[in-house]
Amino acid sequence: MINKQQDSAIETASQPANILDLDNIPANNIHYTLHNLFRGLKSIRRKYRLTINEIVFLNGMYHYCKHISICLSRDACLKLIGYYNLGKVKYYLGSLQNKNMIQLAEVIKGYNRYRLTQKGLSVIEDINGSFERCFYEWFNKYSICL
Repeated sequence: MINKQQDSAIETASQPANILDLDNIPANNIHYTLHNLFRGLKSIRRKYRLTINEIVFLNGMYHYCKHISICLSRDACLKLIGYYNLGKVKYYLGSLQNKNMIQLAEVIKGYNRYRLTQKGLSVIEDINGSFERCFYEWFNKYSICL
């Protein structure tokens, strides 16, 4: 007798061609980044007095402004950075505005649109350097080669 479950599993099972390879980034690099997230952002958090959530929010705004539009509204933040609710979006917009990381750029049809300031862009630039140092030290410490 033929086992139909086994046959159908063989016929329908397929291995996707590295789903996470969006920009030729191996999945292991993403795992290393997540593992070192707090280590890599520690100096940024101290230097600019930001929380991890503020950094994540600022990073999301940066990518939106880089790839979609130079300014973004509160609703765009809510859609882009999907795991925050409207109350949190309002809070982080206010907090980042008070820290001079973002500023009100324009008001269109009653919607406030924000953009990153030079200080906000400095945070994003510092993130790259901070992670490079963190990864260099961590990979050398544990003898990991990519």
